[in-house]
Amino acid sequence: MLVELITTGSELLLGEIVNENSRYLSKELNRLGYSVVYHTTVGDNPERMEQVFRTALSRADIVITTGGLGPTQGDVTKIVGAKVMDAPLEYHPDIVEGIRQWVKEHHPSRELTENQKRQAMIPAGADIFSNGAGTAPGVAIHKGGKLLVHLPGPPTEMRWMYENRLKPYLLRTFGSQGYIQSLYIKIYDMGEAFIEEKLMDLVTKQSNPTIAMYARPGFVEVRITARARTEAEAKAMLSPLEEEMRRRLQRTAVAYDDETVAHVLGREALRRNLTISAAESCTGGLVGSLITDVPGASAYFRGSAGTYCNEMKEQILGVSHETLERYTAVSAQTACEMAQGSRRLYGSDVAISTTGIAGPDGGTAEQPVGLVYTGIDGPWGTVSHRDIYPGDRAEVKRRAAARAIYYAVQYILKQGE
Repeated sequence: MLVELITTGSELLLGEIVNENSRYLSKELNRLGYSVVYHTTVGDNPERMEQVFRTALSRADIVITTGGLGPTQGDVTKIVGAKVMDAPLEYHPDIVEGIRQWVKEHHPSRELTENQKRQAMIPAGADIFSNGAGTAPGVAIHKGGKLLVHLPGPPTEMRWMYENRLKPYLLRTFGSQGYIQSLYIKIYDMGEAFIEEKLMDLVTKQSNPTIAMYARPGFVEVRITARARTEAEAKAMLSPLEEEMRRRLQRTAVAYDDETVAHVLGREALRRNLTISAAESCTGGLVGSLITDVPGASAYFRGSAGTYCNEMKEQILGVSHETLERYTAVSAQTACEMAQGSRRLYGSDVAISTTGIAGPDGGTAEQPVGLVYTGIDGPWGTVSHRDIYPGDRAEVKRRAAARAIYYAVQYILKQGE
């Protein structure tokens, strides 16, 4: 079955929000063997939306839209879909009552507004998907061997409706189209050439599973994909490959599937019974935030000291005034003393520090914007790393924080056995 995904909303075209819905649906639908062949985004203009819907239905078996099911005048997706499918809108009082109950449960001080009743207008003959995460119902409309599905736009509502309504509906209506299982491996300390030499012999002579590599900021992602009739068969095909890859990638900074480098740090810290702390200047708490994004981080993470100004570096971390005067705050020497100070402050086994110039101002020829020093202190000594990161202020901070965690993983893997 060929599928086209259409995201609606002018806010997407204006770059005001990130399109996470297409990414999620593509991944989930492909796992069921449904081939997503087009992604389209259209604004809240009814004429252009109608043209996009008609084009999509001419080239795909299933068209799934997200967004535009709310109560406002700008929410026109369902109206346009009803027109394209020749299914006039009909009022459903039971849906209004369901919305009323949802509002009462989640917002007791509010009353149902008149415009919320617009969500109870449903194309004639459509299958209705109730919404357990919001008020807007989804719909599925069949016509001429084609299926048009409307899902809500907010990601939490869309994901709930896909998992609890659309996925079972597709399996009941069309059945599984086979099953695709993928294993994602993020490798942080090898280039593509080294990875190919280390891993490619496992799958070079196979058409199923297949392997692909992608260069990402800070790591290389390897995707191994198996196609089979059932989920169990696909997993069985991947299992020996995954086992062998894990064996070959021991003592390498590797994250699997949805893991991040912070998951790797947590796994290695727990395996070796190590505690971690941080001291942050230019990253402003992002190192600690990324580490604590991992469930259970309290078992090994002691805390992060935000020492943005020199005075706090001296008072809280014990960085020497002489070091700051002689080498400046943005230096390997300061980064090392910050890491040492964090380790003393929190009584941790391994400490991470960051200090740099996130921009957009403050750079010089000797210390350009994007320059960041990372310090790592632990039982095996103190090391520092110097990097220059491209991008705006937010990007520099994000990259520096993630890289600092990687350097801690590298420190532990190389010396922590």
